[in-house]
Amino acid sequence: MKKKKNILFLLTDQQRYDTLSCNGSSQCKTPYIDEVAKEGINFSHAYTPIALCSPSRGSIFTGLFPHNHGQLTNVGDNFNGVFDKNILDKKSWTQVLSDNDYLTGYVGKWHLPKEGENNFWGLENWHLYKSYYDKLKNIGIEHFYDYHGSHLMDSEWGISNPPAYGKSGLDYNQMQETWSTDKTISLIEQYKDKENPFMVMTSFKGPHWDYMVPEPYDTMYDPRSIEKWGNFDDPFINKPEIQQKEILRWNAGHLTWKDWQEMIAAYWGYCTYIDSEIGRIIKYLKKMNLYDDTVIIFSTDHGDMIGSHRIFNKGFQMYEETHRIPLIIRDPDSSTPGDVINSFVSHVDLFDTICDYANIANDIKTDGFPLTGLSNDQNNNARDSIFSEFHGYEPCLTSIRMVRTKKWKYVYNPFSVDELYDMESDPYEIHNLAPRIGHKAVLNRMKDRMIEWMRATNDDLGRKSRGRVDSFDLVFSKDDNWQP
Repeated sequence: MKKKKNILFLLTDQQRYDTLSCNGSSQCKTPYIDEVAKEGINFSHAYTPIALCSPSRGSIFTGLFPHNHGQLTNVGDNFNGVFDKNILDKKSWTQVLSDNDYLTGYVGKWHLPKEGENNFWGLENWHLYKSYYDKLKNIGIEHFYDYHGSHLMDSEWGISNPPAYGKSGLDYNQMQETWSTDKTISLIEQYKDKENPFMVMTSFKGPHWDYMVPEPYDTMYDPRSIEKWGNFDDPFINKPEIQQKEILRWNAGHLTWKDWQEMIAAYWGYCTYIDSEIGRIIKYLKKMNLYDDTVIIFSTDHGDMIGSHRIFNKGFQMYEETHRIPLIIRDPDSSTPGDVINSFVSHVDLFDTICDYANIANDIKTDGFPLTGLSNDQNNNARDSIFSEFHGYEPCLTSIRMVRTKKWKYVYNPFSVDELYDMESDPYEIHNLAPRIGHKAVLNRMKDRMIEWMRATNDDLGRKSRGRVDSFDLVFSKDDNWQP
């Protein structure tokens, strides 16, 4: 009987879809990830179900939308951790693999409850942030985000706030990504000669801000060569006011395009640095003759605005820059290497996909489906639309929903104006068509799609009770008696 395939899951934090050369970037270089795409499958329309770290990771591990797994905001430091226990009664694919004799290990950022608890998550070996920070402390480094040599944004409010970018005060060997790569290789070394297959997941810190990178990546890209984002001068006409308030909240309202160019150059350097570390792992797999026995999954939790619409970070907006994500899977036994799948896929699909690659039958209900076998020639499970949600973070709680087809995107903002974008004629999402009478029919059709998704996934935002509709005008047609 052939040994089950090993699985290597490489997850970055806050990496845009357009940072990969294989996704069309003409400047940011990612040769090793490109190699994985050339030999694997690149999902061109993969989306995060939520652009926030903990909830998106919850969806990755459980195969459920956030409103179903319950980790609605980031762990611990948001709203006194009131959501942190909701996810703990859900099954993860790491538990399923462990129950089926996989050797399992995890490296890097976790950002979910019960960090490091082997039995609960089915992860027998952990190398977590705390160990990395302890290592720095042991050599006398107390400030883990050392801004020595960096460019901090001056403003009338001072220089203490993000964004910060440039050369890190840590050298290459002291960086979290270097440490994560070393620990990944050591775990594979530990598992490689065992009878059982292994699953190792590595979660890199970057390219999440602060965009602090070691030489030579800090000066790898010329800021002057970076063309202005097509939506940088968005006038925010008929758009939710909170989008502009987010600019102020991050102390970024005063930044010029020249400022953003310098920051983007550092961000791209961060992406290339991580790509080179992924290259180290790939070279090790090849050296140990493990490469062709290992499924490689590469993705990120969500993207990054980094100046698109002049917004910093991620949050309340549902723009492509934060929601469309890279997702590449290399199966050494694939019959279609280099394929690009154009149908919509989501983080919620990874649970069933990983179980499929591990040849494990499971009866756990998820919100997704296995991506194995998905092709552009057949409609097996292919989606013609994708959905995302948001529940708030740090300053406030709020409900937002998004549905996107290839042509249209509709964003439902219960406490503000809705948004409707023509993604073909307005790919930069500048012109909100929702208020226009001429687009009322399109708006209604997109609302119907959202209602159908809510019914299918038990999203009770649209519930009706005691004579009221909690979602205001969203439930406007079809089954008026519907109760989730």
